Amino acid sequence: MVKTYLKTFARMFKRHATRLVSVFLMVVLSVGFSAGIGMATDKMRYAFDQIYHERNVSDFIIQGRESIFAKKTEIEDLGYDVEIGGYLEFTNSSYYLGLVTFEGTGDGVTRIYLSPEGEGTQNQVRTIDKAPMPEDAPKGSIPIAVERATSQLKEYALGEKIKATVSIPTADRFDVTFVVTEIVENPLHLAVRRDPSATEIEGEENGYQYLESVFYLDRMGLPIPEGVELPDALPIPVENGEFPLSKFCAASLYVSVPALKSRGGVGGELFDSGYESGLKAAKSEIASLFQEETEAGEAAILSLHENFTYESYFNYTNKVEMIGYVLMVVFVLVTLLVVLSTMTRLLDEERAQIACLMTLGYSPARILSKYLLFALIGTLIGAVGGYFASLGLAYIIYVNFHWNYSMPSFPMQGPIVFFLIVASIILVATLAATLIAGLKMTRERPAALLRPKSPRPGKKVLFERIPAIWGRISFKMKSTLRNVLRFKTRFIMTVVSVMASTGLVVAGLAVLDCCIFQSIGTTAMIVVAIVVLVFAALLNAVVIYTLTNINISERERELATLMVLGYHDKEVTLYVYREIYITSAIGIVFGIPFGAALCAFIFSLMTLGSLGAVNFYVWLVAPVMSLAFTFLATLLLRRKIVKIDMNDSLKAME
Repeated sequence: MVKTYLKTFARMFKRHATRLVSVFLMVVLSVGFSAGIGMATDKMRYAFDQIYHERNVSDFIIQGRESIFAKKTEIEDLGYDVEIGGYLEFTNSSYYLGLVTFEGTGDGVTRIYLSPEGEGTQNQVRTIDKAPMPEDAPKGSIPIAVERATSQLKEYALGEKIKATVSIPTADRFDVTFVVTEIVENPLHLAVRRDPSATEIEGEENGYQYLESVFYLDRMGLPIPEGVELPDALPIPVENGEFPLSKFCAASLYVSVPALKSRGGVGGELFDSGYESGLKAAKSEIASLFQEETEAGEAAILSLHENFTYESYFNYTNKVEMIGYVLMVVFVLVTLLVVLSTMTRLLDEERAQIACLMTLGYSPARILSKYLLFALIGTLIGAVGGYFASLGLAYIIYVNFHWNYSMPSFPMQGPIVFFLIVASIILVATLAATLIAGLKMTRERPAALLRPKSPRPGKKVLFERIPAIWGRISFKMKSTLRNVLRFKTRFIMTVVSVMASTGLVVAGLAVLDCCIFQSIGTTAMIVVAIVVLVFAALLNAVVIYTLTNINISERERELATLMVLGYHDKEVTLYVYREIYITSAIGIVFGIPFGAALCAFIFSLMTLGSLGAVNFYVWLVAPVMSLAFTFLATLLLRRKIVKIDMNDSLKAME
């Protein structure tokens, strides 16, 4: 008996292979999209958290006058690591009324980082290329490092000479030659397209321009060449024979908080709740030392939230995550509806076998274990496929963020929380739906299960109560409307599924429209919108195909009867197609307002775009796409309709 029972497993999987594939595809799409979006954001945060730890990015940069350097020891006494530095920022190749004039740096903003020799454990730059001072360099040339070229930053070659003229009032002018000996990447400048200046530039509408050149000098002054005559009294004091750039730069104290760097190692910690609370506490302590300076506007305590790279990067990851959370709910809902329909139909077809097993003394738990195993295997295989799909999707999103940020290679390690959450929800819900449907069936008596289910009684539909409409409808259309509305549960599930999948298509198109045609968001956000659209379209296609396939399977005897009565293949297929098109059309009609509500919710969460700004064609393209998938599904299933075996179908219910 046990051997016979085990054989039924293999037969069930063989007989219902199509349904197993349907469950697999739905789970792959749902898990692949939802976990992929979440996995992408986790890996992006993980990547920047690695940079934060490995390159010792400063938690604070205190900017002000040179007098703030006197506070270095007091900050260190609080237990924080502190380094001295500063920067000059100028445009149109000149700085401070022509005191220092650079040649060949372009008309954009140039920033020069200054740091005393020996400083530099924080914000460690990554060397991309370097070379020794060339032999033909002028005597007294000063080595300089430059930021790597991007779509925004100008390209400099190793060995390239950059000339500057220093004009000291009432003294001789002198020239300085800088030679590029190193090309680097600064962890504070990882944005490659929009990295704004730190100081306001007069004449700009928003007060800021974008950086064009970034240089690095391991000194705070420029050596004054021999022979330059200096008067006894200078408006600019010269110290140790150097022109003191530190007197004119924005003085900086770089502060690293060890407690924030050692919170359990790398793992998505930057900007999380623990980091934020520690940052707030540290800032409060530091601010107490600079209370007078900050009140007078002579000092500013800046965190990574004031750094464009980090703040914009994490803002975009949050936006992507919001899309994932919102659409995950819809994807999971549609998946559960389709899987529930699939498993309910499977159990209906197994009524006779369930009855036989009950008469042989098998308990309901043992009987249902077979169907739970079927749902479990289909879901687990789908979850495995969904994991690899989500990994691929995460990689696509991650790589496309390279358009806007300089990022490390895709990290294979990292948390998979989204995947585990989504897969667990779908697994539990699928098993619960199967169990509920199975328990309902095992409560019936075996004799009742051995008999075919009684057909639903015919009832008047809504249109029949309106003679002015019903009287003008053809017989075929009357039959179609009765069939559509007779099976209310199937009708509602199909409408809701098509509505949700159509709404996802609308959301994908709307977000894509805002990113591309309204210039909102980045290239990476455009890719995310395309991903949403592709997965929504695939889900739409699989939903319509699966539900249509179930519809045909449920009505094989009815269709075989029509064939016996002389209906041609075209008439039989149209008989089914009309119902499919009507049901799908109703779902699409409801899907448009559902999609609009979904779009409004997404735009509100992301603070991106607006519903009123979405172009009109979005509302036309979305229903056309859904109708196209419906048409494709009917074409793919035509063979199944015309190949129905009339003898087997008519005998199956006897």
